[in-house]
Amino acid sequence: MAKFDWYQTTVKTSNPQESGLVAAILSAYPLTDYAPCSPQNGYRYGGKFVRGSSIVCRLSWGGQPGVNVMATSDNSPALSEALRQLRIAHSPTRIDTAIDWEEEGLFESLTGGLVAFAQERRLAIMQVGDWINGKGRTLYIGSKDSVVRLVLYEKGFEQGCTHRPHWVRLEARIRPKGDARAQAMTFDPMDVFACGWLSDALNAINFEHDLSRRSIGTLWRQSDTERARAALLKQYGAIMSAWSEDVGGWAELGQAIGEALQPA
Repeated sequence: MAKFDWYQTTVKTSNPQESGLVAAILSAYPLTDYAPCSPQNGYRYGGKFVRGSSIVCRLSWGGQPGVNVMATSDNSPALSEALRQLRIAHSPTRIDTAIDWEEEGLFESLTGGLVAFAQERRLAIMQVGDWINGKGRTLYIGSKDSVVRLVLYEKGFEQGCTHRPHWVRLEARIRPKGDARAQAMTFDPMDVFACGWLSDALNAINFEHDLSRRSIGTLWRQSDTERARAALLKQYGAIMSAWSEDVGGWAELGQAIGEALQPA
C-alpha cells in the first residue's frame, strides 16, 4: 500500500497560530510539544513540533506569502491528514509517496524494467551505492530538477536492517508547479504515481493500477503572437507549402516572402 513519505506545502495564512494550524498539527501528533526554532527557506520565523528529542514537523513563515509546513518519513501521513481535517487551502511544493515490498530478486527485476523504460523515454538514469556486490543500491529515474522523479532503492540496507536484505522501496517524488498545486492538495498517496510519466513507469514493471494520468507541470498558454501564427499556418499552410516548392525549398521561401514584403 502506498503511503506519504515527504509532505511539504505552503498554507495560505500569515499566522500559524491564529489560523488554527498549530492546534491542528498538535492534534495530529500525540504527545508532542510546539516550540520556536530557526526558520528555513528564507522565512523570518520558525516553529517545530517535537516528541522527545525528535522533530516530527516544521513550520516557517514571515517575509514570504504563506506558512511553509514540512514533515518527512513516517510523520508525513499525519501532516497530510491534519491539513485535510483543517480544510485550509494550501499549495504542495513537494510530495513523496512510497510503496514497499520484501521479495528476493525483486530489486533486480524492477531495475531491469525501469531502466528499459527510461532508455526508451530518454529519461535521466543515475545509479548510486554498491552495484558490484548488490548492497545499498539506489536507482534514480528522471532529473532531480524535474517535476516528477522515480527512485528505487534497497530500504533494508538504507535502514541498516541487515536481517531484511530484500526490503525494497519504490518512491515517486513530485514537485507540483503553478496551477497544478491546487490539484495536488487533494492527492491521496497513490495519486502521486499518476503524475506525468510515473503511471507509464508502473506499466513497465507490470504494476496493476487504474490511475488516470495527471499533469503537474506549469501549464503552457499560447501568447497572442503564438495564437496569431498558429491561425496563419492553419489557414495558409497549404499555400505556403506549395509556394516553397515553387521557389526551391523552405529556406528560399523565407527569402521570397522577405522580398515580397519590401515596399515597392
